[in-house]
Amino acid sequence: MAHFNKVLLVDDDDATNFLASLAFKNLAIASEIAVASDGLVACEWIRQNTCPDIIFLDIRMPRMDGFDFLDNFSRMNTCKKVKIIMLTSSMRAEDKKKAFAYNAVVEYIEKPLTEALIQKIADTYFND
Repeated sequence: MAHFNKVLLVDDDDATNFLASLAFKNLAIASEIAVASDGLVACEWIRQNTCPDIIFLDIRMPRMDGFDFLDNFSRMNTCKKVKIIMLTSSMRAEDKKKAFAYNAVVEYIEKPLTEALIQKIADTYFND
């Protein structure tokens, strides 16, 4: 059974974070779930913790948006194996194209994050 050690949810929407956390807990598929309210908080979290297996990243956030986070994350040059899933309400083709320009980005999905989507991602990327 696929399993995540650490998951980092990066979104300024509390309801989105709550529902995603709940979905992970219902599946009992993650050992640790961390939440960051924007890219700046996420960068700080990464500096202070061991790397997550996977990051679910929103695009539109205050202070530091998803693309600014990706720029910073790339410059940090840590967490080489982390997979980043863009979890967003933006279905703009240019956002999707821009997201996939980053090596760590493996998926671009529309909110909300459901248990079925989490299971699919786990089976696709973390099934040893």
